[in-house]
Amino acid sequence: MKLLADMDKKEFVYECAARALAASFSNPAAKPSIASMVRDASKLWDELKEWEHTEESQS
Repeated sequence: MKLLADMDKKEFVYECAARALAASFSNPAAKPSIASMVRDASKLWDELKEWEHTEESQS
């Protein structure tokens, strides 16, 4: 398995959404949608890239 840091956006979103789906099985009352898991993972990718850019520019 690749490290999350070594993944491209598509791989990262797929992996995060798959992990969120697996975690949702332990809490069936939450009932999150797969679409929301994908949106959250995509937003997380964008925020991490923005953070990386900020960190690099401060170095």
